[in-house]
Amino acid sequence: MDAITLWQRYQDWLYYHSGLGLYLDISRMGFDDAFVATMKPKFDKAFKDMAALEAGAIANPDEHRMVGHYWLRNPDLAPTSELKQEIVETLQQIESFVKKVQ
Repeated sequence: MDAITLWQRYQDWLYYHSGLGLYLDISRMGFDDAFVATMKPKFDKAFKDMAALEAGAIANPDEHRMVGHYWLRNPDLAPTSELKQEIVETLQQIESFVKKVQ
């Protein structure tokens, strides 16, 4: 690719996440627009499935369990107030225990 094409590709595919202050440059990865178009339905499904998990969808149907390890870092993300309260209380109990051990 010539310099102008590379520059345009860089501008098209540079991702910036303002919350993290993170830049991600995927412009030199070996994919073309046709590949992205074929992957779009898979990306859309992945994002939809992740949103469902974050909202409390059952991730393990055999055990009828949700997946919410990220709720432990931010209980406000828990899908119900009951789960949020359980997480907050458990974290408080852990902090209390740690203070007693130190």
